[in-house]
Amino acid sequence: MAFKIEPKTRRALLWGLLVVSLAVNAFFVGATVTDLVRFRHGSEDKSPRVIRTELRWLKDRLSPDSIESIERQLDSLKPDILVRLDRLKALRRELNNLVAAPTPDKAAIDANLRNIRIEVGAMQEQVQSRTFEALLNLPPEQRAVLAGAPD
Repeated sequence: MAFKIEPKTRRALLWGLLVVSLAVNAFFVGATVTDLVRFRHGSEDKSPRVIRTELRWLKDRLSPDSIESIERQLDSLKPDILVRLDRLKALRRELNNLVAAPTPDKAAIDANLRNIRIEVGAMQEQVQSRTFEALLNLPPEQRAVLAGAPD
């Protein structure tokens, strides 16, 4: 037995579906365009993300000159960070292979995850310690603004 839908209800339902479809399409088109713009016209800062993340909390608190000074001191880390990131990518590929195996080896997966955590921790420790060394090299009056800065 078929349900009969009034023409008015049917028309309203079709319009509603059209609007929902257009909204979903607009969302995905917007996300794609944003991704392309970010990829092609991204910031001029080509620092690894771990360095940019560490500096982000300082950018609104310190003067542009202070930030530039810290960035210059972090520049020497970039080659090592890129090597660490390549190592992390290799560890993650290895992890993917371990997880995708028909009978995953839990011990090997745990060991791989431990190696990933160690590598990420070492990279973060390296960036944070160099960042704070650079902060301590700033004059006290430039660092003083950090004491009253909101979290």
